[in-house]
Amino acid sequence: MRNTTLASILCFSFIFASAEQAPSPQQLLDAVHKATDLASVGPYILQATLIVNPNDPKLERRGTLTIVRDHDRARFTLESDGRTEERVILGAKQYIPPGQETLFGMGLKDFDYSWDPSRPPRFATRETLSFGNVRKQKIEGHDAWCFDQKAPQSKTKLCFDAATSILLHESSSGKSHKEYSDYSSPGMSMYPQKVQIFRESLAPFEIDHISIKPTHPNNDLFKVPENAIEVEECDHEKPPVAISTPEPSFPKGARDARQQAVSVITLIVNNEGKVVSAQALGSDAYGFARTTLDTVNTWRFKPATCNGRPVAAEMNIEMDFRLY
Repeated sequence: MRNTTLASILCFSFIFASAEQAPSPQQLLDAVHKATDLASVGPYILQATLIVNPNDPKLERRGTLTIVRDHDRARFTLESDGRTEERVILGAKQYIPPGQETLFGMGLKDFDYSWDPSRPPRFATRETLSFGNVRKQKIEGHDAWCFDQKAPQSKTKLCFDAATSILLHESSSGKSHKEYSDYSSPGMSMYPQKVQIFRESLAPFEIDHISIKPTHPNNDLFKVPENAIEVEECDHEKPPVAISTPEPSFPKGARDARQQAVSVITLIVNNEGKVVSAQALGSDAYGFARTTLDTVNTWRFKPATCNGRPVAAEMNIEMDFRLY
């Protein structure tokens, strides 16, 4: 882990790390925020390599991820499989061209904030967080302090390097987790140069060779893409509520071949409750994704709301095709 240049930045971090007494969850969160907060950098550009199914010669695919962020403005660009996806963020609103929901579906929409779990949220929520007891564990060969962060309907395990306070591990279930490694700080806040992401129902992938540098972005970078769908976020937003969601039929070829699958779809529901864009994450040879997309496009919802106003929103759905 390349963090030897950071002693002066992190000398405060864990004077208590060598002691037997564990730090509190809030001490850990405050320390990692001070070490990794990118707000002090000003406008910056993140560039990285996306690798799906790493180390699998038959299935490995590569792409590039670029994030340009200037305070409340950002532009995300994902290039993979010969196609380019982009989205522009302007304050509380995101602008997404139809059929370009991979960034949201893969959980990369706020990727550059992910290793700072105590970063103040942009929008207030009604969730009350509580913390479990801090315990010491080994994470990828490193001594780490770990605790559970609990919300009313979820629980996340967070593990921090005992010597430097940086985030090493984040998990929401046994099969869904992130690993952060190879931290660097070339004269700025710390950031990982590699993030491995494992999520149930999706192929494993990693973001590698991460580089973050100050930049002076041109205003043209933040122009709204042509035909983009506007998605708005706000304090205490309420998500879409399903009204009519018929199930897709089981593909005949898959049934005959005794094949099963979980189809993961990212969709945008507009302010009238209609599905205006849907995209499958991954493909298959038996038509699970195609039949799911055809059916999802007929679904209807009570739209998401911001302060009582109907707004468009993104969401993920999983369709489980099982033979009994």
